[in-house]
Amino acid sequence: MSGVWPLMLRDLKKWYRNPVFFFTGLIQPFFWIALFGSALSKLSSIPGVIPAGSTYITYIVGGVLTITALFTGMFTGTNIIFDRRLGPMGRFLSSPITRSSIVFSRVFSAILRILVQSVILVVAALLLPNGLIIPHDFSILDGLVIVVAIILVSLIFSCMFSVIAIRMREMNTIFGIVNLVNLPLLFMSYAMFPTDLMAGWIGDVAKYNPVSWSAEAIRSVILNGSLTAAQWGDVGLWLGGLAIIAGLMMGLTYLMAETEIRD
Repeated sequence: MSGVWPLMLRDLKKWYRNPVFFFTGLIQPFFWIALFGSALSKLSSIPGVIPAGSTYITYIVGGVLTITALFTGMFTGTNIIFDRRLGPMGRFLSSPITRSSIVFSRVFSAILRILVQSVILVVAALLLPNGLIIPHDFSILDGLVIVVAIILVSLIFSCMFSVIAIRMREMNTIFGIVNLVNLPLLFMSYAMFPTDLMAGWIGDVAKYNPVSWSAEAIRSVILNGSLTAAQWGDVGLWLGGLAIIAGLMMGLTYLMAETEIRD
C-alpha cells in the first residue's frame, strides 16, 4: 500500500496544527475519566460490585480507553468525505498510490491519536483523588495487553466507518449513523457498569459486544496485575475475538477502497 506513510503524516499535521481540534481531542479523555468516574465513585462502596480495595475509576479505565477508541475511530470516515467534497481526493487518485492507501492512512493516524489520548487518560486517572490504582505486580506484558486491545478496537471501528464513508456523499448521513450506534455500543457493553447493575437481557447482549471484550481485557490486567492461567485464557479469547474482527474489517476496507473509490 504505497502512500500510506506520507498521507498519514499529512493527516497528523492537520491534527496538531489545529490548536482547537488538537486541544479538544487531548482533553476529552480527561473529562470522561474525571466527570463520569467521579460522579459514580460511590459505586465502589457497594459490596460485590467493585472488587475490594479498588476504586470505580480503576474499574472503568479500561472502558473509558475503549470508548475513546470507539468514538475517535467512528469519525475517521468523515475525512474521506471531506477529501471527496473539498478536492484533495481527486489529486490523490491522480497520483501513483493505491486507493486503499488513502483510507488506511486515515485509519493508522486515528490509531496514533487514540494512543496519545490514552496516555493522557491514564495519567489523569492516576492524579485524580480516589483515582486509578495500579497493582504492584503490574508488568510490561500487562501493559502490552492494554496497547493491543486499544489498537484492535481502534482498527475495528476506524475501518468500519471508513467502509461506510466510502459509500457516502453527505456528511450528515455518516454523523447520523454515528449518533445512532455509539450509545447502544456503549451502554450494551461492560465498559462502564458491572453486570450486576445491568438488566438481564442487556448483560446477555453485552457478552457479544467487541467493546465489552476490549474493556474486560484491559480491566483484567489493571485490577489483577499478575493473572492466573484461567484469567490469561479469558484475555486471550477477548483479544483473539477482537483480532479476528479487526482482520475481517481490514480486508473489507481494502476491498471497498480499491473497488469503490473513484472520485
